[in-house]
Formats: sequence, C-alpha cells, structure tokens
Amino acid sequence: MQNIWALQTEAQNTAPLETSLDVQPVSGALGAYVRGLDIASIDDAGLGELRSLLHRHKTVMLRGQSPELTHAAYAAFGRRLGELAIDPYVEPPIPEHPEIMGLVREADATHYNFGGDWHSDGSYLAQPGGLTVLWGKDIPPYGGDTIFSNMELAWEMLSPAFREMLDGRRCLHSATGLGTKKPIARKGDYAAINFGHELEVIEHFHPIRRTHPETGAHSLYVNQAYSVQIEGCTEDESAGILKFLFDWAASPALTCRMVWEPNTILIWDNRNTVHYAVGDYGGFRREMYRLAVTGEEPR
Repeated sequence: MQNIWALQTEAQNTAPLETSLDVQPVSGALGAYVRGLDIASIDDAGLGELRSLLHRHKTVMLRGQSPELTHAAYAAFGRRLGELAIDPYVEPPIPEHPEIMGLVREADATHYNFGGDWHSDGSYLAQPGGLTVLWGKDIPPYGGDTIFSNMELAWEMLSPAFREMLDGRRCLHSATGLGTKKPIARKGDYAAINFGHELEVIEHFHPIRRTHPETGAHSLYVNQAYSVQIEGCTEDESAGILKFLFDWAASPALTCRMVWEPNTILIWDNRNTVHYAVGDYGGFRREMYRLAVTGEEPR
C-alpha cells in the first residue's frame, strides 16, 4: 500500500498551476477555495482554468460572487458546464428555471436535513450526475459546512488484494437506499421528504472501480446513500463489504471540509467524490440553489 502522504501530495499536485486566479487548497486530499472568477462574466479561458482546477482539486469553492447574481445568470453558467438535469423527486421552486433546485431552510426549521448522509448525486441513474453547482446565497455565520471525500484516493489506498477482489464487479445503486426513502417534494420553505405517496424506484448497476472519462483516473464508486448490493455476493457478504467501504471512504485523511461564505459557488465532480451536508446550523436561515450537470454512463 502506498504512503498516504505521497498519495495526498499527488492528489493535490503541489506543482503550481498556471492560473491568474487566487487558489488556496483546503486539505492534502482535495478541495480548493478560488477567488478572481465571476460566473456571470466568465469567458472561455476562465472556464478552461476552472475545469483544470476541478480535475486537480475535485471540488472548488468560488468566493466573492456578486450579491446581485440572478437565477438566469446562474442557470446560464451551469449550461456552459454541460447539459442540466431536472431532479425527478423535487419540485422546482422557480417555474421558469425547472433545472434549479431550491434548498431553503428557515431558522426555526426542525425537519429533514437534505444531503445529510454520504452520497454521490444521482448515482442511481443510468447516467449519474457529472458536476454539481451549489450557490450559497444566504449563509449562517457558522455551521452548514460540506464535507467531501476523494474517492480516487479511497481506491488507491485499498490493498492490491482488495482492489483485485472488487475490480470488475458492479454494485446496485438505488434511489431507495438501504432503507425506505420517500419522494422529496418542496413543502413550504424547504425541499423536504413527502410522506404522501411511495417513491417510484430508480436503480442501476455501476462498476465499483470507475474510470474518469476526462482524466482516466480510477475511483471507488460506491456511496452510503444509494449503494445497496454488490453483484454476485450474498446479502450478508455485500453488507459487510459495503459497510467497510463506506467507513473507509469517510477516513479523515481522505476528506476536506468546505466552509461556506455568503455569495459563493461550490462545484464538485460526482464521478470521483462523495459528500456530506452537515446540518449543524439550527437557529439560522440558509438559502441555497443547486444545479446538476448530467454525466455519462459509468465505465
């Protein structure tokens, strides 16, 4: 097994990247804060720099966006990254922009914490999410961080024998998760679980070792929210292996914690990360909006 420090250094690639942007890495595993890029006026060169930063850091937070940013400009930026998906389980809050998901939690809310488990967006789909773009418009003074894990590191840090056992196998990803998930619909002020009717199950098998279509790097492609059964294993075998992999992916040395500020845009690659939304900001209002850029069939 390779040394974790050597792998972290390779993951963040400490050699300077030629860029006009102010880039501050968040941890040795992944993540970067970026200043100097306005999504409302980004040109092709800036978009190229952003893609390079995403390949290197896997999740980047763009600080200092305009407080006057509009939903139309936000959606237009998302479309420059790729085709935008519409979530099948969430009612859009802005009818003229159905691709935008609203995530607004009032200060006195006590209900469901959206994203409060380790997951990769839409991994149950035939073409899971590629990039996710999250706009933090109204942010609490503290709390509500988003934690990420580098699933390329998670794969490389497994022993060769364990990788050999997993390589070539597929795992079932299901929208019902390991328990019973209900459809999510907008209720009042927040995207919350709707217990009124059963969810139409969406599920697909995907390879456990996934190859990134742009970089060619390999990742561990399972997540706690949606990965439910390893193909060819008994239920007990699968449950034991998956629990180990879920715990492994949450190892602190593989993670970073992204701290929000008002008027920031967080972008991450779902093909080589999992993330967890921390719901520790009770008593404060938070207003966020999400775009999902369609990915491809995992290979």
